[in-house]
Amino acid sequence: MAVFIKLRQSKFKDEFRGGKWFAQTVPTGEVHSNDIAKRIEENSTFKHGEVLGLISELVETMTHELQAGKTVVLDGFGRFRLVAESQGVSSQDEFNIKKHIKGVRCNFLPASERDSQTRKLSSPLSKNTVIRWKK
Repeated sequence: MAVFIKLRQSKFKDEFRGGKWFAQTVPTGEVHSNDIAKRIEENSTFKHGEVLGLISELVETMTHELQAGKTVVLDGFGRFRLVAESQGVSSQDEFNIKKHIKGVRCNFLPASERDSQTRKLSSPLSKNTVIRWKK
């Protein structure tokens, strides 16, 4: 298995990115809860319906905890938290929640490990990933 890339030229006009070519990953499809449940069923003693039920309960519980203002940490996977997107104002007194909050989105930060030699962070989710050209 591999992650596929193609090159895309930057449309930014700044001196650092302008006109340069960068690798962009190319999705090869989607995997949904049902597909994940099938794979887990094949590799465990859990039945398909049990796994789907657990996934559904996980989503519901995470939603509840996120909306309560908590950061949800799935050890070995990553952290989730809700963040507000807002319009900027000139002073604190000007800020109005109904007027200046543009939305709420969920941020995901993958679990990571720091290499003791290089001090670089790497994610277990991407460890040993093979990169190939998309044809």
